[in-house]
Amino acid sequence: MRNFYILVVAVAFFQHSVAQTVNDITYFLGSELNGSARYNSMAGAFGALGADLSAISQNPAGSSVFLHSEFGGTLTYSNKAVEGSYFGTTKSKEDSDLKFDQIGAVFVFNNTDTDSPWSRISAGMNSHRISKFDQDARVYGSNTTGVDQYFLYFADGLAFNNLPIYENETIPEVYRVLGENNGFAAQQAFLAYQAYVINPVSFEDNNTEYFSNVEYDRVNQELSILTKGLHRKTSFNISALYGNILHIGANINIHKLEYHSDQNFYETNQYNTSPVFNIEFENGLSSYGEGFSTQLGSILRLKNIRLGLTYDSPQWLSITDETQQALSSNYLEQGLTVIESVRPDITNFYDTYQLKIPSKTTFSFAYIHGKNGLISMDYSIQDASNTVLSREGGSTYLDELTASLSGPYGSIQTLKLGGEYRLRDFRLRAGVLNRKNAQKTISSSDTAYTFGLGMDFGSNSLSLSLVNFNQNKQFQMFSEGLTAPYTLSHSITQVSLSYNVKL
Repeated sequence: MRNFYILVVAVAFFQHSVAQTVNDITYFLGSELNGSARYNSMAGAFGALGADLSAISQNPAGSSVFLHSEFGGTLTYSNKAVEGSYFGTTKSKEDSDLKFDQIGAVFVFNNTDTDSPWSRISAGMNSHRISKFDQDARVYGSNTTGVDQYFLYFADGLAFNNLPIYENETIPEVYRVLGENNGFAAQQAFLAYQAYVINPVSFEDNNTEYFSNVEYDRVNQELSILTKGLHRKTSFNISALYGNILHIGANINIHKLEYHSDQNFYETNQYNTSPVFNIEFENGLSSYGEGFSTQLGSILRLKNIRLGLTYDSPQWLSITDETQQALSSNYLEQGLTVIESVRPDITNFYDTYQLKIPSKTTFSFAYIHGKNGLISMDYSIQDASNTVLSREGGSTYLDELTASLSGPYGSIQTLKLGGEYRLRDFRLRAGVLNRKNAQKTISSSDTAYTFGLGMDFGSNSLSLSLVNFNQNKQFQMFSEGLTAPYTLSHSITQVSLSYNVKL
């Protein structure tokens, strides 16, 4: 009987064959201020300057500004405090880490042919983290909509005979079969029925209507979010200097993405007569991605003025997802509390799909005040609403998810200002970053204030930076049914130490 209905409903649920939601895309679209200590201390305003290993990944023309070959790396300590806000209630948590954040090298070749307008060519490589996903957050609040609405959304229209456990069947077996043949929605309905969160209107095999076993006016909800991972970009660069005034360059970038999220949702009922009064819902997601992008850049030198222009192509990423779930509830039966725990202990593997992160254009300006110092500015624009998810052969779900991004996301506009004062071999640096939030629902901008010191000694240099970065993002509690928003406010304090040596 089960197999017959699996065939009938397979088409209906096959479209939900990836694990991504708007929440996860929000993480992937984010970026922080990561790079060499010199780069960080000037807020990353290096588009018209170059001559820094991290600047290679920003404007590929910057490597031919180097006068000598160079190698360097950066060690970074980060402390992240996260404040979660949900229906006016806030909770704070923090964590820290120490990681090798950046490494790079550039090789400079001067042209000995004095008649050639091409006076210098360079090749380089730089690797750094675009984003760090490490986070330990918690939100808590009181809501008039419960998580039962999430399960009812997915159960609606599903034949009831898919949900019981028949003779010689087990929870892991049925959960796996439903996932393979019916998809994500059927698995959610199965968990909810087995945990007594929902029941069918009729116990007939062909019943497709369900009701909630939870009664409430208001429920208390808590969500713990633990994320790990990173998005790393490795740039392979070539650049040249023409006529001693124009630097041009190109990058081929390799992207590596790894993202792990463990979310534990807990709901308690304030309605004393509700059959179900406690629900715990656990969701784990792991995403693995790799891809590429390209960059074209130029720097024009006009006496003390530098003008830069950079085009970043879209990032094309291929991503695979894995998920794990568990659901438990407390309910009353004949006056006694019963704990019903449904733990399939099954990992769902989803088909590979493609994520295209939109292109970006950056305009840069710098003023060089002789050997005394400099000021620089970068302005970039990127339309996050042009993010696209797709899969070979097509996917209705991914098409719908892509279309939904045009509503909450808009243009990302980033302004970076940086300066450096030179006193012989000593450097004093500072900067500020302001970035319009990609999400239209978040009015506040991402901001960073940066400071740094540098010292040159012979062919070596040592740089230290201090960055305070503040970022706000909004998420949905769940993709359907219970979609109440919550906000995570990040305050990141970052100390970086770089050592560079001329080769």
